[in-house]
Amino acid sequence: MKINLIYGTETGYTEIIAEDIMERWVRAWPDDDFKLIRVDETTPEDWKADLLILGAPTWCEPRLEVLGELSEDWNGEMDDFKKRDFTGQKVAIYGLGDQHGYDENFVDGLGLLAIPIIENGGTIIASTSSAGYSYFKSHGLKDENTFYGLAIDEDNEANRTNDRIINWLHQIERELYDGNRT
Repeated sequence: MKINLIYGTETGYTEIIAEDIMERWVRAWPDDDFKLIRVDETTPEDWKADLLILGAPTWCEPRLEVLGELSEDWNGEMDDFKKRDFTGQKVAIYGLGDQHGYDENFVDGLGLLAIPIIENGGTIIASTSSAGYSYFKSHGLKDENTFYGLAIDEDNEANRTNDRIINWLHQIERELYDGNRT
C-alpha cells in the first residue's frame, strides 16, 4: 500500500505529529510504502496514493489579525489544492489547534482542507468525535458532533495526543480494511 503523508507547519508541531504517525504506521505495516512530504515540496505525483494523510495547523496571529488560517506553506499551495482532482482518492486529515487560546478557530484547518477534497471527488475517512474538547466554534466540524479528521491540541492536551493518534490509526485501518488487514 502506498501512503503519502503531506503536511504543513508553522512551529514544527504538525511535523512532529507527522513523524509520530509515520513511525507507528511503519512499525505496524513495514511493507507499506510510506512517504512524509512537506506540502511546499510536493510534486503532482505525490497527490496520488492508496491513502493520503494530510496534516495542517490552524494558524492564529492576533497581532497581525490572522485568525483561523492555514500555515504559510499550505496557503502557498491552496490555489492548486482547490483545483486538484481527488476523484476516488481516500484522504485522512489531522489538524492542530488551541481549543482555549483560539476557541473560535479550533482546528479550522480540518475544514479548510476537507471541503475542497469533497468538492473535487475525494473521500474523507477517519472522522472523529468532537466530544471531550472544549471550544466555541470550529470550521473543522463536518456536523455538530464530528470533526473531519483527528483534532490535536498540543497546547492544552498534549497528554491525550498519543491515545488520540493510536485510536485514529486503528480507525483508519478499520475503514480501509473493515478491520481485516492481512
